[in-house]
Amino acid sequence: MNIAFWSSVSGKSATSGNMIAVGTMASLVYSLKTLFVQYDYLSKPIEEVFEGKKNSDIIRDEMSYYRREGIDEILSRLKLKKLNEQFIFSNIKNIRNTHIYYLPSSRKVRNGIDEESAEYLSASLPKTLNKISDINLIDNQNGNRRLSKKSLRDSDVVVINLYQGIEDIEQILEDENIRRKAVFLVGKYDEASKESLNIIRKKYNIEKDEIGVIPYNIHFHDAINEGKVVEFISKSMYSKRNDSDFEFINELYKSTNLILKKAGFNEVS
Repeated sequence: MNIAFWSSVSGKSATSGNMIAVGTMASLVYSLKTLFVQYDYLSKPIEEVFEGKKNSDIIRDEMSYYRREGIDEILSRLKLKKLNEQFIFSNIKNIRNTHIYYLPSSRKVRNGIDEESAEYLSASLPKTLNKISDINLIDNQNGNRRLSKKSLRDSDVVVINLYQGIEDIEQILEDENIRRKAVFLVGKYDEASKESLNIIRKKYNIEKDEIGVIPYNIHFHDAINEGKVVEFISKSMYSKRNDSDFEFINELYKSTNLILKKAGFNEVS
């Protein structure tokens, strides 16, 4: 099951953070084998989100020139016609003691990719990953890029990430192929804002069971920067109503269930 996360713009709706939060919650609560794939090169690399930043940016960039892994190595093998399933599986990393997996992020898609590579990443790779995972969560490049268009076309569920005050998403809403498999997620949600969830729903004619929110939470933000997402969500799952992280984890739980139900996991509650 392939779930694509996308937003019309970068940096406002917390698309990558939303995906990380939803996928981690789905794995921890329901023991789903969850695999993260990241095409958005502007976001923090997925490996750093879960395992921390082990080297400086300079060292990482220099080493990545000589040592490819994950998506970059897969694309290189694709061009050489030497790609097989076993090689793909060998590039998947597991977060120890969890059902969470990821493909190391690409540092090359920022320069654009050719038609063959885009088609492979949007369709063939997710199909292969489905053989070993319950759900694949795909962090797409935001906006109207070729790879994102193909990924939205080929995914089973599309999570359209919104922010309070968003405009000009009518074009994506008018696409019937995307609209029928879409759910909506308002990132960095602030209940004190004049643009409430109900106003957003009415503005874009979104049904109540098609939209969720993930409130801004400084502790989750810190956990992403420190590579401690699993630890933070594991601990926050036991928050009481008067705890500072309760609203975040409660809304995350509801939004995760909404997305999983759209993906056909009707046993979630």
